[in-house]
Amino acid sequence: MAGDGSILQSLVGRLRFGLIDLVRRTNSVALLRDLERLQFEPPERLRQRQQALLREYTALVKGASPLYAGYAGFDAFPIIDKAYAGAHREQLFNRAYKGKLVRKKTGGSTGEPFVYYTGVKAQSYLWAAILLSWRVAGYRLGEPVAFVAGTALFGTGYKQKIYYALMNVHMFSAFDMSAAKLDAYAAGIAKAGCRLLYGYASAIHQLALHINEHALAPPFRLRGVVCTAEVLTPAMRATIEQAFKVPCFSQYGCNDAGVSAYECERRDGFHLISQRAYTEVQDDGRLVSTDLSNDAFFLPRYDTGDLVTMAEAPCPCGRGFPLIKTVVGRANDLVQDRNGNAVHSEFFTHLFREDSRINGFQVLYDARQLVVVVQCADPAFAHEPYAQRIGAALVFDTVRFSVNRPFVASTNGKHRFVMRVDSVAEALGEGRDGVVAASKLLVC
Repeated sequence: MAGDGSILQSLVGRLRFGLIDLVRRTNSVALLRDLERLQFEPPERLRQRQQALLREYTALVKGASPLYAGYAGFDAFPIIDKAYAGAHREQLFNRAYKGKLVRKKTGGSTGEPFVYYTGVKAQSYLWAAILLSWRVAGYRLGEPVAFVAGTALFGTGYKQKIYYALMNVHMFSAFDMSAAKLDAYAAGIAKAGCRLLYGYASAIHQLALHINEHALAPPFRLRGVVCTAEVLTPAMRATIEQAFKVPCFSQYGCNDAGVSAYECERRDGFHLISQRAYTEVQDDGRLVSTDLSNDAFFLPRYDTGDLVTMAEAPCPCGRGFPLIKTVVGRANDLVQDRNGNAVHSEFFTHLFREDSRINGFQVLYDARQLVVVVQCADPAFAHEPYAQRIGAALVFDTVRFSVNRPFVASTNGKHRFVMRVDSVAEALGEGRDGVVAASKLLVC
């Protein structure tokens, strides 16, 4: 690692990101410096800062949006969701905002992509928060980074390509994870001397499984791995660390709600950047958040659809940001049978977590049948006890297991643990005789 921290390398890195800020009209590097300092302030001091920002935001929203002019204060604002925002989009714009407006779109995991907008300040916070999570993993500005992801992280325009080149980012698509591609990805990450691996948890996990299974040993120079966009299970983390021989961190975010949270060195919860968002956790665990940095398009008290639990005490690491103890998942990650019985995807996570043979799973279901796709070291594993547990909680005509077949991908390349589909057979690519090519079905 000699020379890695040289003055020249540091200067070049800051020049790269300074140029990006100049082109984007953002100030992410300056914000990163602020956040690196603020994260260690006492919780009470950070709450005071947040309350001051909330008062400013409330006054701005009440003065700029006719939807909120008549409310007494922030606490009286209604909790809104994507449907409300879509129906009132024009009234949520800040017409007095004169800066650059950035159009955003969620991946649409519920089937209906959500279009919203952010301004320069929100974009600055977004990237400063990402860089902060990378810094914990040992990254230094300007060092080569490998991205393994899909459309939720990759931009496709020429501007995005310029940004990635300036950031020294090397992109590897999560849409093509064939054995040949995984060989090439591992070799490419090593050849580029990447210091950080960043991307979808499921895609990085699949790459790690391939590396471990085939005993690949490229000369990686990584300092850390940061997973985002999906739940990182303990088993996935262990597999990734075995493959790359560096610590694996998780990152949690919901950009439309201004949520940015990252793991510290202890990797026992997510530090929620309270200077960007004001968050509220409802009685049922739903996370409601307000992006205090988005002064271009208002989404106050926005229901993220995520379920979380908060830690009762600050992290022993000394950071004062609120600590999310666990991100349970999406509120719509439910399996519901025709009788109205329902379980969350966490039901399956807990069901399989003690079985070291199972590396990953996906639940597909329609009105009549449920299939659990498992990636398993033992292709003939004893599935009957699992089927019985599922059958005791949910009523389907058929519950069956598919072992070591590819997961069904969502449109943005993310791995979804639970997917409601019109037809399980069609989603699995089954023929009329119900046989799935190149997979083994265990029917119960």
